[in-house]
Amino acid sequence: MAHAFERIGIIGKFNALEAWETIGRVIEFFSQAGCTVYLDQVCCPDFPIERYPARQLPREELVRNIDLGVIVGGDGTLLNAARDLVEYDIPVLGINLGRLGFLVDFSPDTLEQSMQAVLAGDYEEEYRSMLKVSVHENTQEVFHHLAFNDVVVHKKDTPRMIEFDTWVDDHFMNRQRSDGLIVTSPTGSTAYALSAGGPIMDPRLDAMALVSINPHTLSNRPVVVPGSSVVKVVPSKTCTGSAKVTCDGQVTFEIFAQHITHVQTYEKRLRMIHPRGYNYYDILRTKLKWGS
Repeated sequence: MAHAFERIGIIGKFNALEAWETIGRVIEFFSQAGCTVYLDQVCCPDFPIERYPARQLPREELVRNIDLGVIVGGDGTLLNAARDLVEYDIPVLGINLGRLGFLVDFSPDTLEQSMQAVLAGDYEEEYRSMLKVSVHENTQEVFHHLAFNDVVVHKKDTPRMIEFDTWVDDHFMNRQRSDGLIVTSPTGSTAYALSAGGPIMDPRLDAMALVSINPHTLSNRPVVVPGSSVVKVVPSKTCTGSAKVTCDGQVTFEIFAQHITHVQTYEKRLRMIHPRGYNYYDILRTKLKWGS
């Protein structure tokens, strides 16, 4: 019987023993369903793969050989995988072993039934925008990366604020002194940006939000810009050695006064698989405990 997906790649929480039982169940289910199963070598180097009908592959090889990515962990695990999977238009689903789970919404309690539905094509699919960031020194690019949630320009471990100018599509917006600036995708609006007082954005929006972190001027407020915009952050000459650019809280690059940071929507979008009946506002109500 033909399935919606034939080659499954599993990416788990990094070397987390608590994920191994669920990873084993996922391998057994898809193998018995006639699928070819691969396990990411980076995340689970010590997993006892010899006991299971699957192969371990390095991440860069795994993403070239699968047609479905299964994440076993929390939102952080999915964030880590999304930056690789989006390049190959691979749909991704998440099995939630974490706490909050805005992005990973399949429960391990109903794993086999849920995965059977997915193989039968009974699921919801949506596309989520991502961000790309590049840092330039003069005309030379010195750093580039992708982010699913947010790109943050922020101070290092010091009580001093940083000062920088923000431009949107080459239009000067403001100069501020603060702990930093969050440029968030709609998906990331419920992450760090929410904690900093930013707006919640429906993930279907083509937009980005700019949220200052502890700004010195209290009139500074979050700003939502079109997804087609290019945000440019130019540090003042006092920022040498005191600031960083961080993607999804996981990848960091130290910036200096001569570095200019550009953030914009990435041209490819991530395909996400949800259980049938998925509703973003149900997730918000549950996770944020609205009305409880």
